[in-house]
Amino acid sequence: MAPPSSAPRLLLARIAAARGISGRASQPPSTHAAAAPTSTPEAFHAHLASLAEPSRARHPATLPSLLTALSRARAARLPLLPATRALAASALLRHGRLPDALAHFGLLPDPAPLPAPLCNSLLAALASSDSLAAARKVFDRMLVSATELDTVGFGVFVKNVGRRDGLDEVLRLVDAAHHQGDLINRSVVAAMVVDGLCREGRIEDAWRALEDMRLRGWKPDFVAYRIVSEGFRVAERLDEEWRILKQKRKLGVAPRKVDYREILLALVSNRQISEAKEMAEAIVSGDFPIDDDVLNVLVCSVSEIDADAAIMFCKFMIGKGRLPSTEMVIQLCESLCKNKKGDEMWEMFKVLLDKGYWASEKDYHLVVSFLGKAGKVREAYDVIKEIKRKRLDPGISSYNSLMVTLCRNDLLRPAKKLWDEMFTSGCSPNLQTYNILITKFTEIGESGEVQQLFDHMLQKGVAPDGATYTSVITMLCQENKYEQAEEIFNKSVVQDPKLASSVLTVFILALCKQGSFKAALSVMFSVPSNIESLNSHVILLKCLTDAEEIEMALEHIKWIKRYCSSTFQDIMNELMASLSTSASLQPVTKLVRYLHSQGLADEVGPWMKLIDNVYA
Repeated sequence: MAPPSSAPRLLLARIAAARGISGRASQPPSTHAAAAPTSTPEAFHAHLASLAEPSRARHPATLPSLLTALSRARAARLPLLPATRALAASALLRHGRLPDALAHFGLLPDPAPLPAPLCNSLLAALASSDSLAAARKVFDRMLVSATELDTVGFGVFVKNVGRRDGLDEVLRLVDAAHHQGDLINRSVVAAMVVDGLCREGRIEDAWRALEDMRLRGWKPDFVAYRIVSEGFRVAERLDEEWRILKQKRKLGVAPRKVDYREILLALVSNRQISEAKEMAEAIVSGDFPIDDDVLNVLVCSVSEIDADAAIMFCKFMIGKGRLPSTEMVIQLCESLCKNKKGDEMWEMFKVLLDKGYWASEKDYHLVVSFLGKAGKVREAYDVIKEIKRKRLDPGISSYNSLMVTLCRNDLLRPAKKLWDEMFTSGCSPNLQTYNILITKFTEIGESGEVQQLFDHMLQKGVAPDGATYTSVITMLCQENKYEQAEEIFNKSVVQDPKLASSVLTVFILALCKQGSFKAALSVMFSVPSNIESLNSHVILLKCLTDAEEIEMALEHIKWIKRYCSSTFQDIMNELMASLSTSASLQPVTKLVRYLHSQGLADEVGPWMKLIDNVYA
């Protein structure tokens, strides 16, 4: 027999078995991947193709479905077609699962033709993740199978090889790719190579690369020459800088905007965001032309990894007298808030305000909202003043955004002042406004303010929601004001029976946490029949059991059987399931034995067996 102190552990360790005996084991989720056909390779390929649709890539369930389907095929020892391997590798690479993608690529048979898009994407992904040994193997397979190289795949590969191994190795690879590079924009790759060399301080190699690549037919354009000259300028080698600029005028070619547009969009599409950022930095810092839509895409993508670079691109765009898209501004501001760069965001907003970018009330709300999110309270106030100066309506959304910030930073006096200002301006608070303040005052225990706000919203005809009732009732219970809490609950009953059902659950739990079981029982006795109360009964009985108030629990069970006969059995069964989390075996034993003796619950049998095993 185990020591008494181990009884709870025994109970929890064996509860899964008990629930399995009871027939209430949870059913596996019915997912698309669970029914993955493994009867034939062709059927599985069709199934995987449906999961790997690019349109499904952003859905959170797609990757788990892909992995589950592949796992089932592996368990069934289903031979996968080469096309299926390639499809799996492409889909996994799209989801950032580089090792898994490489594993499927490695299982492609050598005689089979290699899909060029997959090979190039894999080559770029491996090179940018510093897996150059694996990237070289992919490159060698592409050469052997005569798979066509493209600008993204080969460009990212040789750029990263140059950063680590220097120019000589780059030139060897350039020579090797000479006959399979019809899809490669050679001037762009030359710019990528010298950019990588300069970023590693290999400026002499970068200068030599201009001539060596030109002689091989990979003619550098003005972007490449500018990158190298800038490298020497930073190193304060002004004579070399001047000579390179002279070579640029003599030997270089003007960059084609369409070429860099294509490479930047292709890099983003291939998830090569760092590479796209570095290429764009070279273009922007050199004041070369770049389309607005490309800049918008760049800022949205780059903001996820480098907020400073993203805001630089945005400033470049604004400096050219062009205005960013709303989507881009939102994405950038989310990143700036996340990286605590509120000052930089405000500077950007000021420029856009001066240029008249913000015109509508909706635009101004966006500004106030992000300033509030960044904690820039004074600046948000200034924008609201500007809105009023222009005789526009700040709108309740702007006030609510600022109210959230004030409450989050415990600035309650300004919050109350803003509340008064809203009424002065003729802007009536809505449900969100009340909930913001009620939640905050509940948090700091200002019950008088909470009650006043609750009464005020009813007077103004604003209907409370579940969050409102939960905050008020929980606070009143914590202060042992049970009669007032019940009055608030009764208001929810009148308002909406479905709402009242969820509020009742919170109410009973709050009373039980205070140990006020008699008050909880009293509430349950008075609940109208149109309020669904099954969960509340289960919670109350579970809390009574945990508190070892078994007699009280048994009396309530008898009451339920008498007055809630239609749901009695469901309540008992749910109670049995909930007891698996009980900390003590003794009260559970007493309750279960009583239910067993009276035949009151369907699922007592497994529990009796478990209890007998514990005490055996």
